[in-house]
Amino acid sequence: MSQQDSHEPTVAPPVPEPTVEPMAHPLHQPAPVMGAVATPPPPGAADRPDRDAPAPVRDPDARHTRSRDGIDRPIQESEYFSNDPEAIQHISDHIDEYFNQPLDIFPFWESDGKPDRFHVLFHRQIQERFPVESDMRGRIHRYGRSVFRRLCTHVAIKRMNQALALIAFTLLATLGPTWFTDWTGTTTAGVAMAAIAMVLTVALYWGLNAILFTQYRFRLENDSYELSREIVQRTRELQNLFTNARAVADQAETQFQTDGKGWGQRAMYLTRLTMWLGARMEYLEKFVQMELWRVRRERYWMRWFSRFMTPLVFLLWLWLAVLEPVPGVNEMEFRILQGLAIVLGAGVSWMSYFLWQTPVGAIQDKLGIEGWVRYASLDVDNAVADQVRRDKERLVEYRNLTRGRV
Repeated sequence: MSQQDSHEPTVAPPVPEPTVEPMAHPLHQPAPVMGAVATPPPPGAADRPDRDAPAPVRDPDARHTRSRDGIDRPIQESEYFSNDPEAIQHISDHIDEYFNQPLDIFPFWESDGKPDRFHVLFHRQIQERFPVESDMRGRIHRYGRSVFRRLCTHVAIKRMNQALALIAFTLLATLGPTWFTDWTGTTTAGVAMAAIAMVLTVALYWGLNAILFTQYRFRLENDSYELSREIVQRTRELQNLFTNARAVADQAETQFQTDGKGWGQRAMYLTRLTMWLGARMEYLEKFVQMELWRVRRERYWMRWFSRFMTPLVFLLWLWLAVLEPVPGVNEMEFRILQGLAIVLGAGVSWMSYFLWQTPVGAIQDKLGIEGWVRYASLDVDNAVADQVRRDKERLVEYRNLTRGRV
């Protein structure tokens, strides 16, 4: 330095402001320290300008999977946690069907006709949001319709057996004495045999209905058990996928040690997958609830139908029996048999309605919902919130560790 320079005022050079090197992952972002140079990131953690950008997980404008295979293409089990961009796009399309589909605020406004029932609307909404579950929903729907068809068949057979029993009473009261008199040889014995035949008709009616009801109950219980077994299998599969999706998000750290953005994209996909699997479980339960509600409602109206048809059949028969002319036998004996037929007919009609009703308790017992994996047991809200909590804790721990190095 020259002597002339020594007499000039000394100006301190400007202090450079601290800069923070961009990190590879949000959890590794240290807090800037005023007045000091930030600690550089660990080797390999900084962004690399030559790194290839990861493929986008979601692309609303590109529906490659749909245009080629359609959204209804079944999802293979290996696709859920695959790193193949095509498989990820396929799963993401299904996820978008639930999270990114607006609700139809004006359903059934296409025409001025009568709007359809609400369960039709609800079924359509579930189908639009979860086409991947169509096979299981179809199985549940077929079960509900089979229960209704068998209920109708059971009611029709009960009314038919009631009518046949009443017709048998009429024939025994009018023609029985003549038939049995020719066989026994006396009119009194013939009337007694006709009365005994009426009582045996009641016993035959009771036994036949008991056998048919046992078969009806057995088929109903067997179908309920088969459906329960399939639901248990499906819900356990969804539970395993849900558990694995939660675990894989943390395990992917070893795969993306130097690729923070890639890990972030993978974690975002797995988080959406976790929430979507929980939604699949929830709406599967809602669909089962809707179908069982239909079964219960249909049984209610079938009971009202039986309350109307059972006395109607009896009253029509009673009207015809009263108008029946006296056959060529003793009128007193005919009136005795006619009165016995009316009493037994009333008893048969009572049994036809109050006995052998559809065992809804068998449906509840054989479905065995206590063995299902329920949506509430997944605890979806706490599962996702716990993942965020752990990430925030790790972020604070890393910041504290970075401050300690300065």
